[in-house]
Amino acid sequence: MNILLVVSENQGDGKTAISLTLAHQVANLGKKVTVIKPFGSKNELGDDSDLSVFASLVGSKPPEWPMELPESGLIDGRGKPYKALKDVKNELTKIAQRHDLVIVEISSKMPQEEQVGIAEFLEAKVLAVIRHKHALKTKKIKQHLVSFGQNLSGVLINARTKYTSHEVQTSFIPELEDLNIKVFGTIPEDRKLLSATVDQVVEHLNGEYFLKINERSSELIENFLVGGWTMDDGSLYFSTKDNKAVITRGDRPDLQMSALNTKTACLIMTKGINPIEYVEYEAQEEGVSIVVVDKDTLNTMESLDSLINVAKFDHKLKLERLHELIQSEVDSNSLLDAIGIAS
Repeated sequence: MNILLVVSENQGDGKTAISLTLAHQVANLGKKVTVIKPFGSKNELGDDSDLSVFASLVGSKPPEWPMELPESGLIDGRGKPYKALKDVKNELTKIAQRHDLVIVEISSKMPQEEQVGIAEFLEAKVLAVIRHKHALKTKKIKQHLVSFGQNLSGVLINARTKYTSHEVQTSFIPELEDLNIKVFGTIPEDRKLLSATVDQVVEHLNGEYFLKINERSSELIENFLVGGWTMDDGSLYFSTKDNKAVITRGDRPDLQMSALNTKTACLIMTKGINPIEYVEYEAQEEGVSIVVVDKDTLNTMESLDSLINVAKFDHKLKLERLHELIQSEVDSNSLLDAIGIAS
């Protein structure tokens, strides 16, 4: 039974993204793999987005999962498993018989001792995901990692910013290796992975579609440009970025037309002002959605600051991009060997 637990100390470190992309990589080798999230907190149970992503990208899940974490926990005071965990192991055993690898994502809300107990009871390998932050010290995460003992296969460092590359390579990784912890690689922060779809941006801004191009509503927006904040020619300015949304006042058809002459995913018109008929016609011809929001341009931009906090790993292009990054930045052969998959 080849089971890999994917764990992290904090929510949002990237467990789901890593789990799904690793499954994608293993499947490309002709292996049978599935991703499962058997337990969740009440809040996590109310949000089934992870489960729908699992289903769309790597196959369906057992319909009765995830189950809520029992108040009594999964492991008793003597380190013995309760019935809920025994039931999960029985089900995983059946699933593992049909797969070369079963990836199990463990909720970060689960107590550390329970995560360790689950790894031991399932005799599972463990891959830890660490979201790197500036000045992160190994002493802050040491206990989380070493507590898994021999079950820990190694770690992946995720979302390393451009300006911490030297710090990670010369300090953070060597400190982990001094603890005999294998570091498979470092995945840099990436704009596409932090992007949101047109629909998600509209929802985040509490906007309304004036014109919706349905076939582009799931297109990823990686850049936001504001009309009127440059002295350059509008078309020249707007052509500096692709995969973008352009934000401008609703009463600036000159800027809107300039944006429509470039590769634009949608126009966001502020102050609740609808576009003139000619702009609507051109947007329809170019296949560009028009969104109207009540806030002014400055407040709209401020609202977008928090968009990154709700970005999810829920798009095929994100899966493809993370796969590319893992191929280039991670020692994939060592990682696959460590989790029992011959590359």
